[in-house]
Amino acid sequence: MLQLFGACKLDETIYDQATPVNAIKSRSDLEFAMIGVYTHLNATPGFNRDITWALHPYADDLSSIAAFEAGNWGRKALINSGTPFVNSVYVNFFATIRDVHGIIDNINKLDPDADYKAKMIAEAHFIRAFCYFNLVQLYGGVPLVTASVDAGSDFYQPRASVDEVYALIFSDLADAVTNLPTRTTQPAAEFYRATKGAAQGYLAKAYLTYANYLDLHSRSSESAAYYEKARDNAGEVISSGQYQLIADYGALWDVSKEKASYAEVIFGIPHMRDPADLTLSGEGAYYPAHLLPATYPNSTGLPTRAGNGFVRVQPWFFEYYNKGDYQNDYRVEKTFLSVWIDATNKRHVAYPLPFVAADTKEAQAFIVKYVDGAGLSTFGHENDLFLLRLSEVYLIKAEAENELNGPSAVALAAFNAVRARARQANGTPRLTPADVTPVSAGTKEDLRLKIFDERGLEFVAEFNRFFDLIRMRYRNTGKSMYEYQFSTFLPSLTPGLPKVVANAWAGGATEATNIIPYNAKYLLWPIPANQMAVNPKLTQNPGW
Repeated sequence: MLQLFGACKLDETIYDQATPVNAIKSRSDLEFAMIGVYTHLNATPGFNRDITWALHPYADDLSSIAAFEAGNWGRKALINSGTPFVNSVYVNFFATIRDVHGIIDNINKLDPDADYKAKMIAEAHFIRAFCYFNLVQLYGGVPLVTASVDAGSDFYQPRASVDEVYALIFSDLADAVTNLPTRTTQPAAEFYRATKGAAQGYLAKAYLTYANYLDLHSRSSESAAYYEKARDNAGEVISSGQYQLIADYGALWDVSKEKASYAEVIFGIPHMRDPADLTLSGEGAYYPAHLLPATYPNSTGLPTRAGNGFVRVQPWFFEYYNKGDYQNDYRVEKTFLSVWIDATNKRHVAYPLPFVAADTKEAQAFIVKYVDGAGLSTFGHENDLFLLRLSEVYLIKAEAENELNGPSAVALAAFNAVRARARQANGTPRLTPADVTPVSAGTKEDLRLKIFDERGLEFVAEFNRFFDLIRMRYRNTGKSMYEYQFSTFLPSLTPGLPKVVANAWAGGATEATNIIPYNAKYLLWPIPANQMAVNPKLTQNPGW
């Protein structure tokens, strides 16, 4: 049965009524139904809250000392198959897939003209692929549901293999590439909806991720074909001319210029200040409230006009991007809140930056990408979540080419395009970050780690770090970056938060809630316990 939520920011309009399946009689009804499908993505169990709350602290770059969501959020060691978000995220993606199938059924029943039918089915396929791409990365193989379920259906589907899930993703995205409009031909009323560029960009990302999967599972003889497809599809997005890197990286995060950012943003989750609903189920984003501190004034929609600082930057991570290649990188100051003045005119300075005695010393920096002083409530902010930008497509091309041919001219050109934009700053060019040359690139393994680091800064708090950790290899081994970071690198750091001793920084460089010993089970989330309770054919992931 098709069940739709009633509101979504797609053309800055709030839709109060859902379109039930038996009410779909026309093309207009189909359009409202499609809007309802997108609503799942920015709903509370989706990218409005649960999936981002869950993923950010379980990587290694951000942490949280907040004790909510049954005390489990931000505490990786306490996750289990009964943790609420483990189930809500799973259910929300499958609810989206269910509603996609309802739309496909109605398109076939209404039999509109061939071009419109192909476009709507392609858009449905894009959303289904998007859901399965997230599901397979989080949970591994999951049941493949490819048609509507009714009373005569077999409700108890076993888990498909990872290979089978990716085969469907590739097929769905290929159809979307063929039949979706380009960004510049997309009707204005469909702004924020999927395009050919979004489909091809995600196809490149899915091919790359699957190739990584093959390498990490002793199947490297199969991976080259998928690296080639990733490189080539990324290259076609770049050469299409449909997107461009915004000249000023900082302008991407200016909420007043947000719509203009979609010259670079290929796919994003929209949010809006919704005066009709100031609850958790409204149209707004929570990001400013939880990523900004209470001492940063006029930055959120909270009654105090400042955040609660539930999520903070790991001290080691901010320190890493203040030295070496990234010293004086413009992206650092536009990503991290590290020096600021509070409402009492007191200066705050975060580790490891120099300070004077009168400053308030902060053990952790914060994220400043999401600021909305005009927000209406804790969850009432305008800030979109950019899930795929052109800069990532450049880095996908660089990574795939490097895996095929090492640090070739093609790989370096794609990598350096991202650094060249960073050097432009806000119109006053800088010298850093410098281009990587054939000499400084080193080996294939060296450039792979440089790409990992570049992604680490370029996409902080953009829903990438955890997936990068679990998919990328550490040098030329079967060890993931997740395993390397949590079994080797992070244990080498002094534990605990920084502190000031004798007017200088001392102490540790890690906040403990998500820096725990490596355990392979954390490469996947557990299959939710209540899903296993109702479906006897489901099996649990290793270690859970």
